[in-house]
Amino acid sequence: MEQDDAERAPHRLTRRRLVLAAACSVCGAAPLHVHAGQAMDPRLAELLRERRTLWLRRGDEELRATYWTAAAGRNQDEYLRLCWIMRDVRADRVFAINRALLDTLAGVQAWLARSGIRVPIELHSGYRTRKTNNSTEGAARDSRHVIGQAADISVPGVSSVKLAGLASVLGRGGTGFYVGRGFVHVDSGDERIWLDQGKPKPASPGMQ
Repeated sequence: MEQDDAERAPHRLTRRRLVLAAACSVCGAAPLHVHAGQAMDPRLAELLRERRTLWLRRGDEELRATYWTAAAGRNQDEYLRLCWIMRDVRADRVFAINRALLDTLAGVQAWLARSGIRVPIELHSGYRTRKTNNSTEGAARDSRHVIGQAADISVPGVSSVKLAGLASVLGRGGTGFYVGRGFVHVDSGDERIWLDQGKPKPASPGMQ
């Protein structure tokens, strides 16, 4: 049985890669690093000058992926791995994650690493199908999650206030701070910042 599983493993990996490639192709995985007409923030560009790496944890899943380097450019396989971990786990659906969002998250992580904080970003929610989004408490009907442009995150040992501040400074999109919820919303949409003081509710990584 173990031998059979071992023999099937490469086929499962190949199938996953094909599914990811097809999904991202259909969704239009264009090489978007910034919004149209906008340059990357100079501070973010400096942090990501040599490489763009993300270390994510979602429930029992953990991933380190370098999706771009100055020497080799984009790494599509690593990008697809990030799309996989940021999938809608309820619907088991994958979507092309916006690269400007990945750059913001990678920049936040790189800044924290320079400050001695070397831990994975906890991913609470990434891409959501419209059905999942509509059933998510407090989610906006036109949420950026449904088009792969948003993530709800936290970082062990880093306050939500500090995390939201970093994301808003380095990114060119939206940042939402949810009081008592244990996560920060980061997206690559229009620039805006908001504070949600709704009823506190514990957040569980990997459940959305």
